[in-house]
Amino acid sequence: MNRPLYCDLHVHLAGIKMAAARDLTVAGVLDECVRRKGIGMVGIIDAAAVPARAVLRDLVREGDLFPLPGGGLSFRDRVTLIPGAEVEVYHEGPIHLLCYFPDLAALEEFGRWQESVVRNPSLSTQRHRATGEEVVRRVAATGGFVVPAHAFTPYKSILAAAGSVEAVIPRELWAHVPGVELGLSSDTALADRVPELQHFTFVTGSDAHSRGKIAREYMALGVEAPSFAELKLALEGADGRQVLANFGLDPRLGKYHRSFCLDCDGPLTGPPPQDRCPRDPAHRLVLGVLDRIYLLAGPPAGEESGQSVGWPLPGRPSGRPRPPYVHQVPLQFVPGLGPRALDRLLAAFGSEMAVLHEATREQLAEVVGPALAGRIDDARSGRLGIAPGAGGAYGKLTYQL
Repeated sequence: MNRPLYCDLHVHLAGIKMAAARDLTVAGVLDECVRRKGIGMVGIIDAAAVPARAVLRDLVREGDLFPLPGGGLSFRDRVTLIPGAEVEVYHEGPIHLLCYFPDLAALEEFGRWQESVVRNPSLSTQRHRATGEEVVRRVAATGGFVVPAHAFTPYKSILAAAGSVEAVIPRELWAHVPGVELGLSSDTALADRVPELQHFTFVTGSDAHSRGKIAREYMALGVEAPSFAELKLALEGADGRQVLANFGLDPRLGKYHRSFCLDCDGPLTGPPPQDRCPRDPAHRLVLGVLDRIYLLAGPPAGEESGQSVGWPLPGRPSGRPRPPYVHQVPLQFVPGLGPRALDRLLAAFGSEMAVLHEATREQLAEVVGPALAGRIDDARSGRLGIAPGAGGAYGKLTYQL
């Protein structure tokens, strides 16, 4: 195997995902991955919508994309596009599932079925008149696989709506569900506390709605080639392929890490689970990811007997070997790092991946000066203070400028 393949499997498109920025076109995504991010594989998760399928057909016909023998579409031999669909099903609440396909023929097959079960097939993430089980079966029939999206978040996640994966997707179909996406407000140490999740690889993806957000969370893969088949093997941990590392925000930077009282208009603090407002239990609450994980997993060992276990919540290994989860602050979050300084870094090192993983602090200082180089190094090394996010507002770095 060669160098790690950096992979972001959750990127949206403008005009198809309504909240996406205008420049988030297929060409814009690929250009961002090649010129700035250094991402070698990207999942475009709105590809099954009618307009996106037409764009992909045109790019293949014009020679800008070409199909790879193992699946996926190569752009300039620099980045592999994995076509996907984010679908919404309902099970006591809405749930988002990420569906991935090996080629355009599989995407077209799924897209034609999707047109029969959604109201507007030109938009992504439409409510499907289908169950989660039916979606997995449809995707599997095309040679694809499914990953539940942002599994813990209070809105449109499988564990918020159903409380378990099995309630939505029967175990006999789990061979077609190699992973679950953690989302911005969780990480491996927290998610690994939920026993059911020991059966799944943890996926980190950006859920990017703008070019700048691509690769704010991503994975490093150990694969033989940048293809769909190799990606699937890596998620399955098969034939020596694997996820080498997950990279993502410290969970406290996520928008839904702690519970938030809508009536008090403020976050709930203190040891988890904070599942009721201490002022009035009747108040409306947005349950935080940390608090949900605590409820799903139960208290840490020792707490049942009254021993003090401390806080934040400690991890509890599931028994499944896990790659490291690297808490990493995206460059756009670094205090004082503006567009001009970022452009200088990209000119010097080639990509954000090179800045984050290869450049030394001394090399950074030669480009942007020692103070800013120190902040970048502190950010990528987890040495910045954080005020946790809640209720839809991101957490904040508490670095003293």
